[in-house]
Amino acid sequence: MGKTALYLGYFCIYSFVLLFIGKSSLRGSSTPQDYFICGHQVTLPFCVCTFTGTWLSAVTILSLTGSIYENGLASLSYSVIPWFLGAFLMALIARKIHRAGVVTVPEYFRNRFSSRRLQAIYGAVFIFVYVSYLVTQFKGFGMVASELFNIPYSASVLMVCLFIMYTTFGGYRSVLRTDMFNLILLTVSLLFLCGSLVSRAGGLLELYRAAGDISGAAHPGMAAPTEPGQMLKLFSGRFTPMVCFSAFWGWGLGLSANPQYLVRLMGAKDETTAAKTVFCSLGLLLMVYFALVHIGLALRVLVPSLPAATDTDGIFIHIINNELYGPWSGLLLFSVIGACVSTANSQLLMVAESLSYDIAAPLSGDRLPPSRVVNIARASVAGAGLLVMFLTMNPPDFGLSYGGDIWGIISVTVFAPLYGSLLTKQVTLRGVRASITAGLLSILAFYPLYYTGRLSLHPAMFGVLFSTAALAVFSGPQEARR
Repeated sequence: MGKTALYLGYFCIYSFVLLFIGKSSLRGSSTPQDYFICGHQVTLPFCVCTFTGTWLSAVTILSLTGSIYENGLASLSYSVIPWFLGAFLMALIARKIHRAGVVTVPEYFRNRFSSRRLQAIYGAVFIFVYVSYLVTQFKGFGMVASELFNIPYSASVLMVCLFIMYTTFGGYRSVLRTDMFNLILLTVSLLFLCGSLVSRAGGLLELYRAAGDISGAAHPGMAAPTEPGQMLKLFSGRFTPMVCFSAFWGWGLGLSANPQYLVRLMGAKDETTAAKTVFCSLGLLLMVYFALVHIGLALRVLVPSLPAATDTDGIFIHIINNELYGPWSGLLLFSVIGACVSTANSQLLMVAESLSYDIAAPLSGDRLPPSRVVNIARASVAGAGLLVMFLTMNPPDFGLSYGGDIWGIISVTVFAPLYGSLLTKQVTLRGVRASITAGLLSILAFYPLYYTGRLSLHPAMFGVLFSTAALAVFSGPQEARR
């Protein structure tokens, strides 16, 4: 069977499954509580699958493996280690955020500080964040589909837009089912690929020996060649200890306060399920990252260099579909598409709930009937999907860095107010407003310096410090008594 015919077969099967899931999820969901979090009744297996499935995005599969191929294990210090540290912080508030009994994180702030305006402000922040981040997911799907079917990138992006919007219209119930299917497909595919590539490299010990001997540029687009031993160092090249430490303030703290994960905890059937979700997911993620790391190293050992300059996010796709092509390549690449879909439909649903539940409903004086809120959310799915589709026509080059910058906005504006108000009783509305203001001003001040090369450390590090200081100064016991 030819490559194109094989890929079309995989595409038909995958499309059928998603169509079935989407259709079966369209019934019901007449209230926001049911549409956005399934009425706080999600069991542990579904919680773990949707938490993990949302985590394993295009940034994880494509950018991380591509970066390991180029830079070695230092990519872990810049991304994966901060992610896991952020998840452990999230475990501290898992029970508390579930106990709040809310549908969204902005609603928590509204209830805690009796402020509809604060709910709307955070809703607007999250719309900007997720629309910006969705570009990486649409890009990942578009790159894979373009490579698989040899069609223009723009046509591939339109395809992903339709897939993601369809699987989001059914709300959280559709997302849960899609995430479980995609996670199983991805996990099985990655473990199979890891075992196959490590075996071809001569086993784990031989893989590490060969990786340590790698030298030369991964491809002509590299700024500097790989030095012997560099592939196995946790800090090397542009990933210096200070750069990786500062990345934690963007990637790590941004993940720890990220609503796309917190909503998984809020939707759990009870507090115990919410707490277990984090740790069970991390256990599953450890297995997946073990596979991803060794896939990245094995790709470099088996294909030491590429003949042409290649986008970091495209290295995995190119090698699997060309240099190391086999009958299972299509399944592996469709599992990457699944990872993109699982993250994207979750984030698209976050945009929809922010616009309908956190902005439209409060600003209307809570006069919108529940069914109207759900209808606005479904319309928002279509509108936001089309907007992201157009933005994806000119995507960022390196998703691993871009994603940390976007998550940095969450860490700067959300981390201190959320954790401060959940863990203490001293935080006040005035303090939260000051924290948001200081955080936004820090973004305006430090992000331009970072992007123009005048600041080497991640700007979120400075932003979090300023926003936390503002929260402390304008809150405290004397303010809480007012």
